[in-house]
Order: sequence, then C-alpha cells, then structure tokens
Amino acid sequence: MTAGLDGRSPVIRRDGEGISRLWGKGSVVTTKLSAEETGGTLGITHFSAVRGECAPRHTHTLEDEIFIVEGGRVHLAVGDRAEIVNGAGVLFLPRGIPHSYLVESETARFYVITTPGGFERFFSETGYPTRLGKSAPVGESWSADRTMEFAEKLDLGVVWGD
Repeated sequence: MTAGLDGRSPVIRRDGEGISRLWGKGSVVTTKLSAEETGGTLGITHFSAVRGECAPRHTHTLEDEIFIVEGGRVHLAVGDRAEIVNGAGVLFLPRGIPHSYLVESETARFYVITTPGGFERFFSETGYPTRLGKSAPVGESWSADRTMEFAEKLDLGVVWGD
C-alpha cells in the first residue's frame, strides 16, 4: 500500500477486526487504530457494551476525547452536567474536564477517539483476551482498583475523581 507524505500507511479495519478484549462487566472493547499506526495522531477504540458498563469519574490530562455513540442509551456526566445520549450522538471532551459514563440500555455501541493517541493501550493492555463464552481468567475479577492501577502503570495521566 502507498504511504502518505509523512511515511504513514493507510489502515482499514472492518467490523470484527482489531485487538478485542473483554472489559468491565462483560463488554467487548476493540482497538481499531493505535497511536503506532497513526504516527501518534490518534487512537480509536470501539465498545460493544452491556448494561451497567461504566467508567468512574476521571480526568484526562494528556489527550482530548471524543465519544461517538452509535446506539443504546448512555448516561454521560461531564463537568457539572449530566446528559443522556439515547440512540446516536457525539460528545467532545477537551482534556482537563472530569467525566464518567454509564450504559443504561441492555447494550450500547460507541467509539472512543483520543487525540493524541496512546490512551487506547489502556483498553488493549487492561482488558482480558476474548474467548467465546468466557469471562475474566479464573481467579481474576474486574474492579475499579485494578483499572486505576493499570492506568498508573501505563503512565496515562488519568486523574480519578474530581
């Protein structure tokens, strides 16, 4: 494939392609584009989320974040506002604004885009490998503490809480 002016090559990922991991309450999170593939420009992660999937209130200090909700009902708390996206919608979060989300419908599908890229490794390295009909490895369970610990180890610049 031909490279662009800066040497980067195009990447095409179809539905079901990318690095998929089991996440949180049984959702599947798929890294669609990594910082390595985009020259650090951005990272894109897709969520096939289940009811109750959430992120505790946190703030990104290194990147801006964009949520593109494709379907489902997602409660978003951003700064001092609370909004419901029911169906489809887009949310831009500049770095430095505390936020959280909660999936309220049976399922929801959404993309998380971060710029610059790099935060997507949080999902690919923290999630569990997907296996049909399997959940987290025996003896391990999901927890907010585990999530926070991984974010710190990866030096992602995430501040938890307000």
